Amino acid sequence: MRLDWASLLEILRNSQRVVLTSHVRPDCDALGSELGMAGILEALGKDVRIVNAQATPPGLTWIDPDRKIESLANGVKPADLADRDLLIVVDTSAWAQLGAMGDVLKAMRDRVLVVDHHVSEDDLGDRWFKDTSAEATARIVSEIGLRLRVPLTERIATPLYAGLSTDTGGFRFPSVSGESFRVAARMVDAGASPSAVYSELFEQDTLARLHLVGRTLASARTTHEGRVITSTVRLADIKETAAAPHDTEDLINLTLAVKGTEVAAILIEQTDGRIKVSFRSRSSVDASSLAGRFGGGGHKVAAGAIMPGPFDAAYERVTAAVNEAVLAADSSAS
Repeated sequence: MRLDWASLLEILRNSQRVVLTSHVRPDCDALGSELGMAGILEALGKDVRIVNAQATPPGLTWIDPDRKIESLANGVKPADLADRDLLIVVDTSAWAQLGAMGDVLKAMRDRVLVVDHHVSEDDLGDRWFKDTSAEATARIVSEIGLRLRVPLTERIATPLYAGLSTDTGGFRFPSVSGESFRVAARMVDAGASPSAVYSELFEQDTLARLHLVGRTLASARTTHEGRVITSTVRLADIKETAAAPHDTEDLINLTLAVKGTEVAAILIEQTDGRIKVSFRSRSSVDASSLAGRFGGGGHKVAAGAIMPGPFDAAYERVTAAVNEAVLAADSSAS
């Protein structure tokens, strides 16, 4: 952990023009942390922009009703950010996850601050604020607001609640503590609606997404007497079901419902020929270490990476790595 509250609060108070960014394919914790932090800093009178490399996924635009989140993909130029005196990276510590915003960071390294809860990290800058015990970056941002004495409003609480609830798997992951619920309660008291957030997250599926879910589950294969499950999504699956690329989000979590699953992996073919691979672990196998073997990272229980193709070769590499990790864990336990 790198938790120097005094230095962090001083940096935030002394900065006037801030840009917030996060990882590509942003999820609710990334987007919610950006929006929550923006609300906190704006309450202090700061000039704040949120700029990601990619546009917000269509299924998550509800989290940003005021359309504050911009992107390089939609017209923002790196030169437009030259006037910023602070660049805050939230919910990632890896160059590979920043996409085109990585080049912006490299030109502004002396102005970068990282706020994150992931274990893995690169050399993004010299100023870090990390708590790897935090269940979500949104939890850290909520604490920043408390320490800056910014009132928690519905506008700040709702995106933070979305980030906290999704990164805890609906408050069911091992990272959840009593304090997780106390933090969530403060957000709900401030106006966040659990039912509305749940509806936006889990009750907006299209028929195409359901068909894609069927194909993904049909592709699942188990090894190690059912302890490991691996599934795939090929471009043909997406095309033939008329699904959208963002419909692949969270598919890996469905395979965790299979009784006896300890480690899950999914490989998703991308339009540029690369493969997105995600890992989940309910055992001593470290998902972050697995992802790290392919240039990615994340948490011990959930991590991911982007790999080069071809698909079949990537599949062999992933299954071999998982097999090796499981055997090593078994050997260590015996």
